[in-house]
Amino acid sequence: MSDDIDILLRKKALELAKMKTKEVEAPKQRALTGEEAVEIIKRITKGDRAGEIIENALALYGQHAVALFKKLAELHLQGVINELADYELYQVLLRAGMKVPVKTEIKIVRHGREYKLGES
Repeated sequence: MSDDIDILLRKKALELAKMKTKEVEAPKQRALTGEEAVEIIKRITKGDRAGEIIENALALYGQHAVALFKKLAELHLQGVINELADYELYQVLLRAGMKVPVKTEIKIVRHGREYKLGES
């Protein structure tokens, strides 16, 4: 009889422990705003062209880019993404169908003089 009571108490204790771990594992996070997501992306993106890529994406694609930035910011807050290089952000945007133009210059140095492509 006392064995049955011990078994029932153990089962009840395990059920309570499972319920508590479920409550602890799923803390409710508030949704990120667009500005917060963009700031997080600006902070975690490294490289010379990161700011230009972010600004051009926002100018061209607006809310679609913000939605993508929100998802990337959530992944950063969860610990999946630590930091992004500027070319990685460009590739993510490109794979999502957002072609972001980046100003590109080609320079040729000949005999100590610099020529831009397209100049005489």
